[in-house]
Amino acid sequence: MEHFDLYTIKARLSPAIITVAPAIALLVAILNLQSFGATEVWASMGLVVVLYALSHVSREAGLKVQNRVYRDNDGRPTFDPIYYDDRTFSDEAKLRYLAFLSGKLRRPYPTMQQAAADHLTAKQFYNEAATWLREATRDTGQFRIIYDENITYGYFRNLLGLKWVALTLNLAVTVFCLLIIFERVPWFKDAAASLPYVLAVSGIHGLYVLFGVSEARMRNASKRYARQLLLACDTLDIAAAP
Repeated sequence: MEHFDLYTIKARLSPAIITVAPAIALLVAILNLQSFGATEVWASMGLVVVLYALSHVSREAGLKVQNRVYRDNDGRPTFDPIYYDDRTFSDEAKLRYLAFLSGKLRRPYPTMQQAAADHLTAKQFYNEAATWLREATRDTGQFRIIYDENITYGYFRNLLGLKWVALTLNLAVTVFCLLIIFERVPWFKDAAASLPYVLAVSGIHGLYVLFGVSEARMRNASKRYARQLLLACDTLDIAAAP
């Protein structure tokens, strides 16, 4: 398996674990960890493999959501803080950042009038500027805040991509637990005493996924990430000074 770095664990694996959390709780209740044997070992190993695979599914689902949300921007997050009508930074700071990025991209930045008259050309400059900044801030030690904001964005993006999978699985686990508790199925009767705890996990999980995972949260995380990227212009400018 590939190396699980911090981004993979927090932005890809965490959404995968959250997605299947009710199923994991049900599995623990059914396996009866007090009598952990060979069957349980194989089941646990299988769960690790499933989570590993689901981390890749998490990334792909997140990219699909990103492409849908930012369809007008070629599937990339918008670099909002650099837009003239965005008030994240003062006009003076924004012009300073634009001038710096213009020098790095070796072409003039769009003026306010040009951006208003030709949105596509201006957007192309902004996207190229964002790409340059991402590549210039790969040092996670020097640009730790940017790295953390990127992880947060990836987390909400990927979890949003899995939202309906998580809710569907939650509903299936809840129904299955109720069937066992009310003796509508002949299996796993020994686990019935633990199932109220599984239902509690499912309830908390359902509320979080339903109300805590949204496109708005993903967009907000994207804006915070873009803000930190643009702030890096000052650090990079100082570093490049003779």
